[in-house]
Amino acid sequence: MAAIKLSILVGNLEDAIDLFTSIKVYRSTTGESGTYTEITNSATRPVLVSGRTVYTYTDTAGSVDYWYKTSYYNSSTLLESSLSDPQQGEGDPALDIVSVEELKTNYLYGLDLTDDAGNPMPDSLYEWFIRSAVTWVEMTLDIPIIPKEISDERHGYYHEDFQNYMWLRTTVYPILDVSEVKMVLPGQTTGSVFDPSWLAIQKESGEIQVIPTSIGVLVFSGAGALWPSMAGNRYIPDVFRITYTAGAEVTPLMRDVIAKVASFGPLNPLGDLLGGAGIASQALSLDGLSQSFTTTSSATMAGYGARLFQYQKEIKNVLPTMRAYYKGLRMIVV
Repeated sequence: MAAIKLSILVGNLEDAIDLFTSIKVYRSTTGESGTYTEITNSATRPVLVSGRTVYTYTDTAGSVDYWYKTSYYNSSTLLESSLSDPQQGEGDPALDIVSVEELKTNYLYGLDLTDDAGNPMPDSLYEWFIRSAVTWVEMTLDIPIIPKEISDERHGYYHEDFQNYMWLRTTVYPILDVSEVKMVLPGQTTGSVFDPSWLAIQKESGEIQVIPTSIGVLVFSGAGALWPSMAGNRYIPDVFRITYTAGAEVTPLMRDVIAKVASFGPLNPLGDLLGGAGIASQALSLDGLSQSFTTTSSATMAGYGARLFQYQKEIKNVLPTMRAYYKGLRMIVV
C-alpha cells in the first residue's frame, strides 16, 4: 500500500456551494470499470470552501493501480451529485516512507494536536513537514532517498582507470539500477554500448567496472578495435556515458530519523498554542475555587521543548552512524 494523492478540481464552485457542503471520494481496486466504494466519511470528506477550486485528498492505503471518482454531497439534506469521471491519483514517495498516521501515532503520541478551539491541524501540514524532513536528511547525508533517474552522466577516460577494467564511479550514489554504460570516442555520435553482463556494479559506492567475458575483448558492436585509438592518450574527456537510477535503502533507522525531523514542524506551533499563543501560565477562579497551570512556553523554550530536545539529541547521535553506513569511510592518501 502507498499514499496516493488525489487532486480534485471543482467547476462552477459557487453553484456547487449553494447545494452541497463537501466532497465524497470513491475508490475502485479492480480497475477503471470496477466497483467504486466510498473511502471518506463525515470526518474526512473535503469541505467545500468559497473561493477554493482545487482540493486534495490522500488515500493512505492507495495504489497507483487504483481508480477514483468523486461527488458533491450535502450532509444536511443528504443530496448527492452524480459521480465524476474516473481518475488515478499520484503516488507521493515521501509519504511512502513515513505516513501522516505513523507520525501522529508513533512520534506525536499523547499530544493534543488541536488549537484552542479544538480544530485539528490539517493533514496537508503534516505532509509538508514529512516532505521537508526527507529533503533535509537527503541534504545532510548527501544521498538520494527518493529514487532519482540520471541520464547520460559523462565521465572522462583515464589511462590508469581503463587498465583497471574501466573503473568508473557515479556522481550520485548509492545506486539502485544501471540502465546503460557506453563509450563515445571523439568524432562518434552514438558510440558503443557495453554488454550489461560485463558490468560489475557496487551499488553502495556507485562503482562500476567493465569486465568483458574474455579478457582480451576490446571490440564492441562493430565499432572496431578501441584500444589502438586510445593507447596514446592519458586522458580523454566525456568518453563514458552512464544512465542509472540512484537511491538509498530506506532502513527502519532512516524512517525513524525522518519522522523525528518531521515532528519538529508540528511540535513548534502546537507548543506555542498551549494555553493560548505565547502564554506561559494561566490562572482560573470561580466562586472561591481556583486553578492554575504553567506551560514550558517562554521566549526561549517551546511548549513541547522536552520532546523537541530529546528528538534533536537522538538525531544528532545517530547521524554519524548513518553517514558511515550510506557513504562509507573517506580516506585521503598523501
